[in-house]
Amino acid sequence: MKLCVLLFLLSVILSCSPSYENGVFSVASYNAYCLFDSVGDGDEYDGFRKSDGYSESVYNDRIKALSVLLGKHVDADVIILEEVESEIVLHDLIQSGLRKKGYLHYGLATTGNEVTSVGFLSKIEPSAVRIHSFEGERPMLEIALNYKGERFAVFGVHLRSRLEEENEDIRRGQLEHLSSLIEERSDSFVIVAGDFNIDPRDGGEAMSEYPSGYSENTVIPVSSDPGRVNGDVLYAPVLDSDKGTYFHDGSWHIYDSIIMTHDGLDGHGFEFESIEVISRFEMLDLLERPLAFDPSTGRGFSDHLPVLATFSRSGV
Repeated sequence: MKLCVLLFLLSVILSCSPSYENGVFSVASYNAYCLFDSVGDGDEYDGFRKSDGYSESVYNDRIKALSVLLGKHVDADVIILEEVESEIVLHDLIQSGLRKKGYLHYGLATTGNEVTSVGFLSKIEPSAVRIHSFEGERPMLEIALNYKGERFAVFGVHLRSRLEEENEDIRRGQLEHLSSLIEERSDSFVIVAGDFNIDPRDGGEAMSEYPSGYSENTVIPVSSDPGRVNGDVLYAPVLDSDKGTYFHDGSWHIYDSIIMTHDGLDGHGFEFESIEVISRFEMLDLLERPLAFDPSTGRGFSDHLPVLATFSRSGV
C-alpha cells in the first residue's frame, strides 16, 4: 500500500495569543457524528442533505450548541474531532464562541476525497501539521507542538468502521502505519487520540489489552496498568473507565481512546494526571446513552462520548 505524506499548516492566528502559565496540558477526542457544513455537495449522508431538512439554520444552531458544549465541558488545549466534513465547520466552531476560549488554530486531515475527516482545534500554535494519507484509507492527522520545553506529537485518527468484516484488515493496516510513525517520533512525547473502532479489551484485534488479549500478531498492545507500559506497550488509561464511550447492540464499548508512549509516566516533563469520559445530561438519552444529533429535532450531539486526558508538568 502506497504511503503518501502531505505537509500543511492551517491556523488562525489572531492579534494576541493566550498565556499558559499553569503547567497543565490537555488533549481531547470526540467523534462529532456526521458534522456536515451547510453547503450541499451531494455526498452527504442520509438525513444530512438540504432535501432532508438539514438547512443552514439547523446547521448554525448545531454549531452554536456544539461550541458551547466543547467550551464548557471539554476545553482541552487540543481537541481532535472525527467525522468533520470541511474546514468551514472548524472555522464556524471557533467563530461561534470557541475563539473566546482561546482556540486560535485549526486544521483538517483531508486529501479531498473523503466525505468526513479528522480535524483539530488548538489553543497552542502548532510548529507543523501533517496529513498521513494511505491509499484507500482515512488519512491520519499529526500535530507537532513545542510547549514549555517539551516536544509533543499528537496524532488524530479515525479507523475504519466495524460495519463490514473486511475492515478489520484495513484497521490493522492503519495501525501498522501508525506504529511506524510512532517509532519515528522517538524525540517526542507521542499521544494518539481518536475513534479506533476497536475495544482493546475484546482481544483478537490489531490493538489489544496487554497481556490478556496480547498475541504475537498484535500491532499495538496497550495497558491501563502503568507498570506494564514500556517502549512496546502504550498507555491507555481510559480502559479503567467505569463506562464505555459508545453504546451499541445492548453493550458499552471503548472505541474512543487517548493512548500515549511511556513518556507520560517517566517522571520527566509532562506526566499523565487524569482521564475522563465526558458524560453530561444534554448529551444523553433517557437511558443515559449517547444521543446522536437529529436534524429533524435539533436535539442531541453524537453517538459517541468525548474523552479528555490531562497532563501536569513534573515539579509544578
